Amino acid sequence: MYGETLLGVMGILMIVTIVWALIQSKTNPVPIFVIVPIVAAVIVGFGPHEIFAFVKAGVSKTWSTAVLFIFSIVFFALMGDVGLFDPMVNWLSKKAGNNIMAVTIATSLIAVIAHMDGSLASTLLITIPAMLPVYKKLHIRPVTLLVIIGAAMSIMNLVPWGGPVARTGVVLNADVNALWQQLIPLQGVGLVIVVLFAAYMGWVEKRRGAGLHATGKAALLDSTVEDSDIGHSQAEFDAMKRPKLIWINLLITLGVIGLLCFTKVPLYGAFMLGLAIALIINFPGAKAQSKAIKMHADTALTMPMILLASGIFLGVLDGTGMMKSMASLLIGLVPDAIGGHLQTVFGIFGVPIGMLLGTDSYFFGLVPLAISVGQQFGIDGHNMAMAMLISKNYGVLVTPHAATTFLACGLAGVEIKDMLKFCAPRLFVLSLISLTFGALLGLFTI
Repeated sequence: MYGETLLGVMGILMIVTIVWALIQSKTNPVPIFVIVPIVAAVIVGFGPHEIFAFVKAGVSKTWSTAVLFIFSIVFFALMGDVGLFDPMVNWLSKKAGNNIMAVTIATSLIAVIAHMDGSLASTLLITIPAMLPVYKKLHIRPVTLLVIIGAAMSIMNLVPWGGPVARTGVVLNADVNALWQQLIPLQGVGLVIVVLFAAYMGWVEKRRGAGLHATGKAALLDSTVEDSDIGHSQAEFDAMKRPKLIWINLLITLGVIGLLCFTKVPLYGAFMLGLAIALIINFPGAKAQSKAIKMHADTALTMPMILLASGIFLGVLDGTGMMKSMASLLIGLVPDAIGGHLQTVFGIFGVPIGMLLGTDSYFFGLVPLAISVGQQFGIDGHNMAMAMLISKNYGVLVTPHAATTFLACGLAGVEIKDMLKFCAPRLFVLSLISLTFGALLGLFTI
């Protein structure tokens, strides 16, 4: 087996290859996530028995989210089919008219409220199904919906019950609430930035021709948006409507959201229960229920397959030691000349590095190493951690091997290559703006 440096290089090459292949879209993500990691593990000297153990460990971490995908996507698709969101869509469309900015700003506010519980998955599961029909009707690109939600989640994820702050508290051995109190002013500024960003994205979409009455080719939706509708006629969708059951379906949906937000019931368990009740009430009989499920079987199965395959990638990355080696390698590449400003350097590159490493490896692998090296240059550990925390948060929605990334793509009907190309650069810029305000507010020194 290779030494630590070569393991780190191989890990980076593996991730770059996977991201490149995803963006090129030459093949389905499933073969990419399966073949590339296995080949990389073989190259660095691991045998079949060890690789299968990595696969088992990795998939065990993603199977529950894959089950969540299946039931959540079918549940919300079914609620859309029966017409639950139609009144809101029609009302927002009527009120907004050509005021696209009102819709995008509303999206940011809904996402902020939905993320009060600190859960990325529930925020996506609440916001996307509610707003996507409005975006389609007004000819606003779904990637715009995703980037606004991503921006809102990034700043709201700094709450003490959010994962990044809790992880930072563990690394620093500091009180999580104390960390959050320092971050509150930045969150206040960040919320203003999110609303302004949403307004800007609305302005961009309006210039493209979006509106209740589309103004030309520029307003057309991406070709990927209607993929889940292929093979089904409008008459079939019209036959699915259940206007007389709208209040019952609303109660079912609110019940599911309540289970997501206020109980410890597994997310997939809440959607299993909700879907079962919704099928019985809206579609009596096995034949009607099977048809309702099959309407969205393509999307509901494709995304979980990708997620399970990504488990192989995560298992290999962790089991081979590539993840730890990559963190050490990144630290070792820092020139002595900029050692005194190491926190700023890692802050600036927080999003791309976070996209490579993922949340746990970033906070539990890279941050402690960065703090250790920074201390050699006289950098306080708190300074380092805060800079890395503030910027990394903006990568939560664009990490190509994270479950929430695929959940967002599946719910919005967007290919991952389109999401990464559209969302990552914009969220990266927002991370730099947030980092600047963090420094101005004294959260860390430059």
